[in-house]
Amino acid sequence: MQTRARRMRMHRALCAAAIAGAALPSLAQQGQLEEVVVTAQKREQSIQDVPISMTAVGGEALRMRSIEGIANLNGIAPNVSFRESPGTTMISIVAIRGAVAGNPAIWMDPPVGMYIDGVYVGKSQGSVFDVVELERVEVLRGPQGTLFGRNTAGGAINFITRKPSGEFGGNVGLEYGRFDHSIARASLDLPQWGKLSTSLGYRKEDRDEIIENDTPGVDGWGSKDQQAWRFAATLDITEDLQAFYHYDHSEADNTPRATTVASVSGWQGPGAFYQGYKSFIETNRPWSIATNRDRPIFEESEVDGHALTLAWDVDENNQLKYIGAWREMDYADGGDLDGTPIDFTTVPSGPNMYFQRHTNVETRSHELQWVGDFERLKYVLGYYLYEDDGYTVGPQDFFGRPARSDYGSETDANAWFVQLDYELTDALTATVGFRQTEEKKTGSTHRFNTTGFNGPQRGPDVINVSGYDAQWNADTPVFALNYALTNELNLYARVAKGFKSGGFSSELADPVLVLQPFDPEEAWTWEGGVKASFLDNRATLSAAVFRNEITDLHTTQLVPGTSSNFVTNAGEATYDGLELEGTILVAEGWTVQFSYGYLDGEFGEFMDYPIDRNPVTGQYFTNTAAGLIDTGSNRVAPYAPEHTLNLNLDGELARTEFGTLRMIVDYTFTSDMYVYAANESLDDPRAGGQYLASIGQIPDTPNLNARLLLAEIPVGGSGEAEVSIYGRNLTDFDDRTPSIDFGGFVNANWPTPRTYGMAVSYRW
Repeated sequence: MQTRARRMRMHRALCAAAIAGAALPSLAQQGQLEEVVVTAQKREQSIQDVPISMTAVGGEALRMRSIEGIANLNGIAPNVSFRESPGTTMISIVAIRGAVAGNPAIWMDPPVGMYIDGVYVGKSQGSVFDVVELERVEVLRGPQGTLFGRNTAGGAINFITRKPSGEFGGNVGLEYGRFDHSIARASLDLPQWGKLSTSLGYRKEDRDEIIENDTPGVDGWGSKDQQAWRFAATLDITEDLQAFYHYDHSEADNTPRATTVASVSGWQGPGAFYQGYKSFIETNRPWSIATNRDRPIFEESEVDGHALTLAWDVDENNQLKYIGAWREMDYADGGDLDGTPIDFTTVPSGPNMYFQRHTNVETRSHELQWVGDFERLKYVLGYYLYEDDGYTVGPQDFFGRPARSDYGSETDANAWFVQLDYELTDALTATVGFRQTEEKKTGSTHRFNTTGFNGPQRGPDVINVSGYDAQWNADTPVFALNYALTNELNLYARVAKGFKSGGFSSELADPVLVLQPFDPEEAWTWEGGVKASFLDNRATLSAAVFRNEITDLHTTQLVPGTSSNFVTNAGEATYDGLELEGTILVAEGWTVQFSYGYLDGEFGEFMDYPIDRNPVTGQYFTNTAAGLIDTGSNRVAPYAPEHTLNLNLDGELARTEFGTLRMIVDYTFTSDMYVYAANESLDDPRAGGQYLASIGQIPDTPNLNARLLLAEIPVGGSGEAEVSIYGRNLTDFDDRTPSIDFGGFVNANWPTPRTYGMAVSYRW
């Protein structure tokens, strides 16, 4: 059983979480740092006792940093990066410790699991949406294959929303800033009615275009029109049985980030349209761009999610829990990928689905957990069932060759899992866990040529196959030791395995390769760390070192004789790194939080076709007739920045009768990284596939945000008001980011410029 000291620490942590949602800045004003409670191991624990390198950000800190979904998480935790997919802001590319998806299509799953209240959100497409009423975000680094399961080879991100309080209260807020950017928020808790407690939340965001479109009748870039709702209910069926229901809805009708030509020379060398494109190159952020008048640019998504949790306290030591969920995502977009009036590389768009790239995905999941403890033993046992069914309508118009590539993907997966934590002594705890997953993927492919997209002028089929499938089993264990050297200092070691699902390259036109599955990607991580609190609980520090080894790496290869890619298991990669996090109460009311991540990634193997150079034209090409070679030693790891840094200062400037004046400064830095697993040199004898690292290099990305606020303004009764002014990207970072290398030219996206504004809110 727990020692008395540990039980007291847990009691304080639970109280702190209940009061403030693990909001460290507000708790620091009380003279010490309260422990943060997390659910990383399916039970409530102090973050200091969890043998996992992880970050937890509470409600107050989330609000101050304007984090309301996955889109604002870049750099907030060591070795964690977020990027929007090239060409759209609503498809996420999330990397943890270098683990990243190579393709955002629904037939390829990401290696970082995203969860809302423990419910898995399965696809990259449509994953960028607002989460209303966030209480906490937990970022778990390294494989979480035992308790979280599929597609957590890199880690897991769990968004945890606030449950109804059962007491009447709420808040309203309004934010307004540059580019007519407005955000309205409202939340309401209703009084408990019998055994039922409910709450409602709403968010509405609008923004004008950031960069104008010089083409008449075509929208500009960077506009937003999105809204989200949330309804939550808690029903105390009996004293020991509780039901929690959560419904979330979000919808968006936006335009993508600005896209221009970055270079008229891609990895192959100068393209055929060199002279035509040269005049469109932008070296500084443009404030207007002319695009193709027949290709409207837009991003539309609609997401609905239902989740029901039943928790039964069998006795004081055991709880049975059921989590059932259904989610649907509907996503469509259209765009001009070269950002010019020339009809060259576009995503067709029009009045109906025939003209639009459109995806619909439904997911269903059921999970049963038994969480308990018996003297020195704590245990979690469970069974998990997951299904998804998705289909994409994919019109394409590249280089004047219009076609439609439609494909579907279905998943049926089930797993059982167990994890045991046993206190060998009062100080030493051993963890052993195991999960076995069975998974089946089914696909369909229908590709046909068209004579254009001004009407449904369908041409002959290129390929039309369906019902192809493959099955896999995955065993993902975990082993850990946690040693409490003192009440304030914990040491741990952890070995864990995770996997990323296999699948089919369903967009291909080659029926042989479409039917050839790629197997799951596997990752083993060895990790050691320390978690400490000191200076009379006025400071905390966590540190970890790790090695992540990935086998059966998903790599892309060219289909012989074409420019199309397919995915295969032809690689191995190793990532070594360091992670530091800490919080210091430097003075009464002044808190500094910091994190730093170091990552060194390299490929041990990367099988691909070699690159040759045409002696007449000087252009590079992939020699698919020469056979596969190992190109790993000439490759760079994609989305694996060497350094990530976050510094946050929260200080109380003055306490007055009008309220408390606070200043918050937040700085993140992500060092340069690469878009592709590209070649360091195309002239190296080990060069293979395609892409050159220097062309697809994302520059160092700094971001400085600040907020000055007057909080706790008394306005009569039990309510308080708050007024703040803020600035984001205060250094006005404006380096263009290489996006897609088309071989003969490269496009680029431009970041959001410096913004500023004012926010007011009222809570009661």
